[in-house]
Amino acid sequence: MSCLLRLAFYGCRKYNREQENIKKERGKYMQHTVKKNRATRIAYRMVGVFFVAIGAAFILLMIKTHGSTGGRIFKLAFGLALAAYGLMLVKSSFRKSAFDLTYRFEDDELVIEKGRKSYHTPYDKITNVNLVIPDPHMPYYILKIDIGKEQFVLPFSGKREKCDAIYYHLLKKMGIYQESETESDE
Repeated sequence: MSCLLRLAFYGCRKYNREQENIKKERGKYMQHTVKKNRATRIAYRMVGVFFVAIGAAFILLMIKTHGSTGGRIFKLAFGLALAAYGLMLVKSSFRKSAFDLTYRFEDDELVIEKGRKSYHTPYDKITNVNLVIPDPHMPYYILKIDIGKEQFVLPFSGKREKCDAIYYHLLKKMGIYQESETESDE
């Protein structure tokens, strides 16, 4: 919470100017695009299928061999665990955040565009917003948005003002951050 308070009071005037500049550039909303690598999704799927195949081989090995019951149960449990992990990897490669996403921060809702589909989320459905600064000496910032069980990570490389503008916009729309009257007049 202290990090949130520190960030809320740091750069409030800069936030207002940056948000106005971004809104002038884009029209009536702010926008950020996160690109994902297609090869990463394919690699997750291949490794997942490999684990499923190894798990199936252990299960078949358990069925074909005649040995002690303890050894057979171990092979079955190990094979099921490998297959379950492989299926989890394949399933995670199809999640929404594994693809290229464009986030539009409009006045009344957050719009997440994935290809031709768009997902509309009102700001009151957002459960948590975190600003992560891994190293203060590096110009890299991460904004993590939780919507129900889904988590979306927005990386900003060298774009501190844009990250702050989107972060404070989300805090204002969620009702967490309120500007004082002296800051809004300047």
